[in-house]
Amino acid sequence: SSDSWVPSRLSVSYCSKLRHIIDEMVTTEREYVRSLCYIIDSYFPEMERLDLPQDLRGKRSVIFGNLEKLYDFHSQYFLRELESCCNHPLRDGSLLQKDQFGMYALYSKNKPKSDSLLASHGNTFFKLKQVQMGDKMDLASYLLKPIQRMSKYALLLKDLIKECSEAQEQELDYLRAAEEMVKFQLRHGNDLQPGCCRLATLADGILQTALDL
Repeated sequence: SSDSWVPSRLSVSYCSKLRHIIDEMVTTEREYVRSLCYIIDSYFPEMERLDLPQDLRGKRSVIFGNLEKLYDFHSQYFLRELESCCNHPLRDGSLLQKDQFGMYALYSKNKPKSDSLLASHGNTFFKLKQVQMGDKMDLASYLLKPIQRMSKYALLLKDLIKECSEAQEQELDYLRAAEEMVKFQLRHGNDLQPGCCRLATLADGILQTALDL
């Protein structure tokens, strides 16, 4: 039953700090989802324009990688589950389709190709859309968001580990494994395939801790 999750041995202060970290994770997750949506709504239609440079034609998947799939996963599943953790922190059950986080390996692997194409042909073309929308950030900056999100997960995991007590051995194991995995991904951003299956550990650590609040 859910009662088995109640952390009676934990102080109110401890729970409050953990809650703050989880709240920050949810808030920044919402911002991240909004950014991905903005890219799709604002820049994807540009690829259909009649005046699209020849070198950019048919290259949507090169420029944007699998960003649309990342958006679908985070908006339709992961964000909702994080929000659910805040509303029902004692809920049982598996909260994550683990394979989905492996999509970041593919995104990062494609990123150098995207950067190269934008530098040679895309930045000038997409600059017009940026100016039209009065946006201070260019497309290249927005396409860094998924990589930056991984860095944010790393920081939040570090905070969670700091707040965990040694008595919570299983939770600490989850979180430490997740932290190591994220560090590995950040170090080897252009060749993530060997470790991508372990990206699931990240979500396990985050969501398991949220369950135990």
